Amino acid sequence: MKVVYLSSSEERVEIALQGELNTVAAQQFAIDIEPIMDEAHKEIVVDFSMLEFISSAGMRSLLVLNKAAKEKGGKVVITGASEDIKQIFGLTGFDALFEMK
Repeated sequence: MKVVYLSSSEERVEIALQGELNTVAAQQFAIDIEPIMDEAHKEIVVDFSMLEFISSAGMRSLLVLNKAAKEKGGKVVITGASEDIKQIFGLTGFDALFEMK
């Protein structure tokens, strides 16, 4: 899995995930997003359009990111999710935790 920084400003950061966010990739993802979690962005946009798969470990990583964002008055927005990933988010209740566009 690869994290690509698309844009960043004081208020908003946008990243794209490419490949699979599985158990192994989730560990690297946590390292890759540390700088984002250290800053107080109002909106963290995560583009899933190139994400092929997400495991429970990957979903946990998103929860950690979401918690960090909320603690600093921000939010995480998911864009470009496939129908399969949207269905997984719906079944697990994650669709209530994240804004999905």
